[in-house]
Order: sequence, then structure tokens, then C-alpha cells
Amino acid sequence: ADFGLRPVMTLSASLALVKHVPGGHGVSYGHHYVTAGATTLGLVPVGYADGVPRHASGTGPVLVGGKWRTVAGRVAMDQFVVQLGGGEPGPRSEALLFGPGDRGEPTAEDWARAAGTIAYEIVTRIGTRVPRVYVNKEQGG
Repeated sequence: ADFGLRPVMTLSASLALVKHVPGGHGVSYGHHYVTAGATTLGLVPVGYADGVPRHASGTGPVLVGGKWRTVAGRVAMDQFVVQLGGGEPGPRSEALLFGPGDRGEPTAEDWARAAGTIAYEIVTRIGTRVPRVYVNKEQGG
């Protein structure tokens, strides 16, 4: 039965650092990801201690600067790196990990596919270190 429900949870963070790197640059633990050419990388200050699944290392989708980007390298305890390509997004740009999908952002389902799990696990594992902001529709949210 369709109860008219839709996802409302959104997980986002601001890029803590944006760095231009040359080709052949190893990223994150073990350098399992190496840049193919000169590119721009962004540091997103959330990691597996916050509930971002390590199994999405190298595959997790993130919306930054209006474009879908991909986790580059391994998800670390407190952060992960995202491949930005060109240099348009800067520090403090929003990195939108998942949301309802109505702004073109990845959803919990997209992260579940990237991590080989289910969407319920993605949304329930977000830990207490992540601040919650409750938005009431009557307040214009």
C-alpha cells in the first residue's frame, strides 16, 4: 500500500579543504585511489565514526556544486575525500551525501547500492556526533 510517505532525512557537510593535486597523487589510506591526471579534491569532514559506510569507499555518491561526485579512496574515521574534477567548488561548499532526491542529490538508496546494503542501514547508522536540525514545514522548511 502507498501511504504517501517520502524520505525527509538529509546528510550534508561543508567541504573543509579543497586542494589541487597532480596526476599520480595517492589519496587516503593505502593510496588505493591514485589520480589519473591533475585534478581537484575536496575533504568532507564526516567518516565512518559518523555512520558513513566504509564499504562505500571509492563508490559513494556526493552532490557538490550541482554535480554528482564520487568518494575518492577510503572512507576514514572522521573524513573522506571526494573527487571534484575541475576547480569550481571551494572550501565551505556544501557536500550533500543523501537526501530525499528532490534537489538532484543522491538518496539513501544510492548509498545503499554503493555500500552493498539497504537504505535503512544507511539512515539508522548516522551517529550522535552528527548534529540534528529539525525543520518544521510550518516554519518554511
